[in-house]
Amino acid sequence: MLYQLIRRVHLYAAFFLLSFVLMYFVSGYVMIHENLLENRDPQKKTRNLALKYKGEKTAAAYAAYLEQTFGLEGKRQPPQKREDGSWRFAYFRPGTSYEAVISAAGDSVRITESRENLRRTLVGFHRMHGYGGGLLYDIWAVCHDLASAALILFTLSGIYLWYNLTSRHLLGWLLLLLSFGLTAATIGYLLTLP
Repeated sequence: MLYQLIRRVHLYAAFFLLSFVLMYFVSGYVMIHENLLENRDPQKKTRNLALKYKGEKTAAAYAAYLEQTFGLEGKRQPPQKREDGSWRFAYFRPGTSYEAVISAAGDSVRITESRENLRRTLVGFHRMHGYGGGLLYDIWAVCHDLASAALILFTLSGIYLWYNLTSRHLLGWLLLLLSFGLTAATIGYLLTLP
């Protein structure tokens, strides 16, 4: 009974993982092989608009107003108050990014929308992280978390199934230790980089 349950967990985790592994393969392949797809500059469109905002002059209040009034979507980056008194807000989602600069007087905003090509969109999917970019962005982030959980379940259930299917365990334990050692060595190496 337990064996059959774990077989099902292993199978369903594999199906869930397949789509994410393929996505990471394709987007990672495009990152490594830069000449595979054309790497054009993004198409930019800039609008200068009057700002009729009468609320608080804080970053959070400005950001909420910009998102609601002008439909800026994506994960908001930390706002920047510039030396001249203007505010800069940036939003990112794969394929599209926005930059909104509110004038020092607070009476106008310059919004620049950048539309990326296929290569940069795929790289954007590969590098997405965190929550807070709107409904679709957050659904994608939940799927990332579920894929991580599925990967752990797939590994643990695979070890259980392997252990119960064979009587020769030495080679399996050696390969498992070798893979953990390789992972630890890679992490250790990356931690030592400047």
